[in-house]
Amino acid sequence: MYRMLATVLLCLSASAVAAATPQIVAGSQVLWLQPDGSVWASGDAEPVRGDTDTRPRKAFRRIEGLSRIVSIAINHDASDSAAAIDADGTLWLWGELAELACTTEECAMPSHRPRRFEALGAVRAVALGRSHLLAIGRDGKLRSVGSNDVGQLGSGPLRNESRMQARLPRVVDAIPDAVAIAAQGDTSIVLRGDGTVWGMGSARWGLLGAEGRWRPLDFADPPHAQPLRIAGLDTITAISLGRFHGLALDAAGAVWGWGVNESAQLASPAVDLTAVAPRRLAGLADAAALAAGDDYTLVLKRDGSVWARGGNVYGTLGDGGDELEGDLRRVAALDGRNVDALFAGDYNAFARTRDGQMFGWGTNGASVGGFDASNGDDGTLLPVVLDRSRQPPAPSAAVQAGAAAFAFAAELDSDETGERSELWIAGARVATLDLDRSTPRSNRGQVALELPPGIHAYELRGEARMTTGETRVLHGRGAIVVTRDGIEAQFRAASATRGLLAAYRQAIAAARAAMPLDASADLRVAPPPPAETLDAYEKTLGRRLPRAYLDALRTLGPFVVGAAGERYPAVALYAPAQFTSVDDWVAGALRAIEQPGTHDDLGTRDRDMIDRFRLFADELRPARARLAAQWKRELIGAVLPEAVYQIVPDHAPACSGRRAHQRLVDFFDVQQDEDSGEERYFAWADGADCELDLAATLEQSVFEHYTAVLRANGAVFVRAAADTDERLVVSPERLEPAKGGELPMRLSGGEPVAEY
Repeated sequence: MYRMLATVLLCLSASAVAAATPQIVAGSQVLWLQPDGSVWASGDAEPVRGDTDTRPRKAFRRIEGLSRIVSIAINHDASDSAAAIDADGTLWLWGELAELACTTEECAMPSHRPRRFEALGAVRAVALGRSHLLAIGRDGKLRSVGSNDVGQLGSGPLRNESRMQARLPRVVDAIPDAVAIAAQGDTSIVLRGDGTVWGMGSARWGLLGAEGRWRPLDFADPPHAQPLRIAGLDTITAISLGRFHGLALDAAGAVWGWGVNESAQLASPAVDLTAVAPRRLAGLADAAALAAGDDYTLVLKRDGSVWARGGNVYGTLGDGGDELEGDLRRVAALDGRNVDALFAGDYNAFARTRDGQMFGWGTNGASVGGFDASNGDDGTLLPVVLDRSRQPPAPSAAVQAGAAAFAFAAELDSDETGERSELWIAGARVATLDLDRSTPRSNRGQVALELPPGIHAYELRGEARMTTGETRVLHGRGAIVVTRDGIEAQFRAASATRGLLAAYRQAIAAARAAMPLDASADLRVAPPPPAETLDAYEKTLGRRLPRAYLDALRTLGPFVVGAAGERYPAVALYAPAQFTSVDDWVAGALRAIEQPGTHDDLGTRDRDMIDRFRLFADELRPARARLAAQWKRELIGAVLPEAVYQIVPDHAPACSGRRAHQRLVDFFDVQQDEDSGEERYFAWADGADCELDLAATLEQSVFEHYTAVLRANGAVFVRAAADTDERLVVSPERLEPAKGGELPMRLSGGEPVAEY
């Protein structure tokens, strides 16, 4: 019986149904087949995990609707689809490719629930690509279904078929004796009964061998609709596909590899964008099994030892390292464990022992296929026995009371041999990381922390030992902003209660109490103009002002966010007396870019905007000449970080109530003509709208400016949550080197926030 590892499933005989052989397939999720035929899952919150929980997790949960399963598969390229074969040979699908099992145009069943795919009949092996599926029937015939745009199905025309056509399975007549299959992206690989290996579909990365005729930077990706033999592979007994390389095991125990060797997964040194034809891999004789990971190679030798090489950023070589390109090494932690099978995922790897135990190693983050719920470390783990009963530690009393649980983590930069990083909060040292490249597993580290809601000033202290031999002082300041429900939810709740500008003013004041903020955070407000002033202006304009503008003005009043004196504030809503015509706005910018000097005396916002005007000056000058009459009448009513709000009095047809039109546009947006491909600058000048929600857009912009200002001054945001299965991580980030040997630092990471 052939072993298919990682991306390839075991080809099981019809009689092998008494008990399932444990297997694992892994991408951003880990699916674990149990001896009782059930399937359990952990990892990122996607339908492929088999549930609707929106939180990533390291704990395994059973996938409902699957029983008596004997084999499983996942599509590694996207990690969005999975398949299972039960003891009767019935194929089950869930995730994105579950649509293939639909018998009507639309499927009512949620994609996280496994669906029976009866159209294929009884099968004994399955492999999933990005948008296609391969299966071997119990009659030995190869079947395929799904997208065939580059020939990955092995027969039929090259085309993107309709959804219903794509669900019609076909038999690949050219391969009547398939014994094993593998798929990666849009590539399909088949092992035949005579020991030869055939491929079809995309030849990218050289996965179809020299016969695929793939060339680096060939974005045309030549398709192959008919199976072609991959030369150099004979008497093969097992195959596996990674993202960039393929592996094959021959009857003599030799391991063969082909494809792109960008991470040294085939040999050292690594070589980018150069495909190699199948070659015997050195140091891997007497092999019994193999598995191709995303960019690494695993091999089990007949003496029971496990060997690995290739990319080790996620610790998949089993030694806790983090190299981009790892030489061949023995996974010493598995010595004497009686390993009999290997499974390679994208971010972690697994080994099964003869007694059915499963070992896992690599990255343990919940969103990238975490597998050890009892371990709070989201970094890389050495081989550890998996146990589906493990659960995350119970939250501490502080976390249950609302504190945030997160991690302070650091790793060495490429120009460092060692580093000591200290995190101080409120004058007390709360975390220390001593990193040393010469000590195994000491190139990175993390410390678990808890903080109650609030703004906590921090200081980073330490030193870095550089590869040049010098020692640089590390130092930085900022704040850790802890909220119960997330910074955006907190800001919007305050805005709803007190008003947008009052909420912003209070938030900035609280931040300034903990950390220095520059003048870009300043807010200036003015009272709304009286109704009679607006009426008089409308008479002069000859149109009523847009309702969206009046609503925003009535709600917020005129305001400016940004340093005083800057021509281009971050966010502003102007009263009619402050309006500037688009033409005057452009003319001022053109004058500014023509002035000699570097504009170093300007504020950051003004300097950035003038740089953008300078970049588009050659297109702006003729556009201004062409649109001068129009732009002299059109007005700048508000500015936002990446857009301007314009009032357009003369656009036709008129809006109801004789109101002026309006635009909210990225002034420098470049549009491309769909037919000619020609780029059009300032094409937005041709259109305008009657209805907009200016107030909501201003609120979003003010919030994004708030988070951007805090982030620029060293703040990170951490959301408190009782679920500590995946902690947020904050890490020291190096800024531009300062004089005197000091390396300025700030914290990065934490809660993702909207900012510009």
